[in-house]
Amino acid sequence: MKDNEKENEIYSSLEESNLENLNLKKNDLKKNDLKNITNKATKKKTQKWWIWPIKILVITLFLSLSFSVLSELLLTNVGIIVSIFIILFLLIIGIITDMIGVATTACQIEPFAAMRSRKVKGAKFAMILVKNAEKVSSICNDVVGDICGILSGAAGASITLKFISENMGDSVKILIAGAVSALIAGLTIFGKAICKKYAIDNCTKIVLGVGKCFSIFNKKDK
Repeated sequence: MKDNEKENEIYSSLEESNLENLNLKKNDLKKNDLKNITNKATKKKTQKWWIWPIKILVITLFLSLSFSVLSELLLTNVGIIVSIFIILFLLIIGIITDMIGVATTACQIEPFAAMRSRKVKGAKFAMILVKNAEKVSSICNDVVGDICGILSGAAGASITLKFISENMGDSVKILIAGAVSALIAGLTIFGKAICKKYAIDNCTKIVLGVGKCFSIFNKKDK
């Protein structure tokens, strides 16, 4: 009987050790799998981080050149009133897009994930915006800002030409041109400075509103 008990103890201890070894192997495999997954993800990130800057460079060059040529052809001969309305419109567009870019970078994704689970309209697109915050910020703050700057500069030049006459001296012409440019730049910076605070404090509301605007074009979004 004693021999049988000893054999049973030996067998049970061997089984326990085998189970422990199996569990250790499973844990090691899980750790290795996690390491491989994280390594692959980091490799993809390091390999693709430079693609977006190149894309945005090409887009900005193309759009800036196109709008610069169009502005020189169309805006230099318009009247003062039309130029003022164009400048005001561009100021509003630049300020709104800057506010969207700031709000997107200031947002967290968790509130929109909760909204999407409750099927709130626009939450899906809001999550996409927050996930691509750096791209949205580049487009809204840089690309659109650059285009608005080009067009408002051309409209400002149109206003300057209307005020300048041949009898004026060079110093007066330079002063008028500088005053128009300074006024446009000052109003732009003033508007963006006011809206940045609002964008940070109400980032979730702003991004959800943009998401709702995008959801209009997608009937399946809820």
